[in-house]
Amino acid sequence: MSDSLDKLMDTWSDELQLLALDAMFPYIYTKAANYLEIGPVLYSESDAFEQPKSQDPQILEDLKKGCMQIMEGKGFSNEAPFEEISVAASYELMEMFHFRFMTRKSSYFVFLAEQKGVIDHMTFSHLIQKQMVTWHFFTPKTT
Repeated sequence: MSDSLDKLMDTWSDELQLLALDAMFPYIYTKAANYLEIGPVLYSESDAFEQPKSQDPQILEDLKKGCMQIMEGKGFSNEAPFEEISVAASYELMEMFHFRFMTRKSSYFVFLAEQKGVIDHMTFSHLIQKQMVTWHFFTPKTT
């Protein structure tokens, strides 16, 4: 797993690598990879906080999407936010990695791949380490 993380991060600029480290990306990447490998039931059974708590099929599907996007290096950068994840799942995703929601700022009228929407810049605090991180979630405008 660390080989795939190293390969991913080696393609990034020094600035992006520092941003990833500030966002605890390697820690989150490792947890996301584990979730994808063993699934929500075994993940919850082996997790100290029994996350994820949700049994909602749509939330679980969005958590899987979120983890897959983390494996691609998305979420921690404003330029590559999470996509196609419900607002409810965005909170659940970070809770699954032991982060508590702190604040949210929104950027309106943002275009991502020619799609108009909102990027929520959400700040979380790790429950144990207390480190603050900001992750980014894109929500397309619905007409």
